[in-house]
Amino acid sequence: MKNTPSSDDLESTALGWKFIVIVGILTSIFFTFLYLAMSSEPDYMPSQKQKQTSIEHKNSTS
Repeated sequence: MKNTPSSDDLESTALGWKFIVIVGILTSIFFTFLYLAMSSEPDYMPSQKQKQTSIEHKNSTS
């Protein structure tokens, strides 16, 4: 029995770490976009349009 790792084991370990790093980067990018999308207030939602028209109506009457 030999205890030294073969070159195939080293390559698969390196590929495994590269895969983990790439998945981590892609996950970070995805969650960054998700956070930005959830934190911004959309103007195109019907409830937002109602609020905007009611604010404009109040401003025009005063």
